[in-house]
Amino acid sequence: MLKGKAGNPMIDIDRDTAFSQRMLDALSTRTKASINNIANQNVPGFKRMVVRFEDELKEAMAKGKDETTVTPVVERDSSGPPEQNNVVLMEELALLGKTSLLHDVMTRRVGSYFQTLNKAILGR
Repeated sequence: MLKGKAGNPMIDIDRDTAFSQRMLDALSTRTKASINNIANQNVPGFKRMVVRFEDELKEAMAKGKDETTVTPVVERDSSGPPEQNNVVLMEELALLGKTSLLHDVMTRRVGSYFQTLNKAILGR
């Protein structure tokens, strides 16, 4: 984080906005994967798709990498017997609910940044 006058923290708008965009992209990808999983819940042998983002983010931060470059990784969950569908409807719906809440938080965060910029530029 950048420091302003008297050591007060300043918001790094470019970095925060880039991270927020990555997070929103990951949430969008997770929503699409869950919807696809729900659509295929009755297809024999279908294996659900999972999106890893938070683990990738933690790993990048632990290695000192720039977290704004982290992208979501989409993988097939191969758990269970090969001929068995592994989609659990209630788990997918819960994941969609969680994803929706996180999306709301992130869009409010981005909106707040731009509202602050607008106020600084226009004075209102």
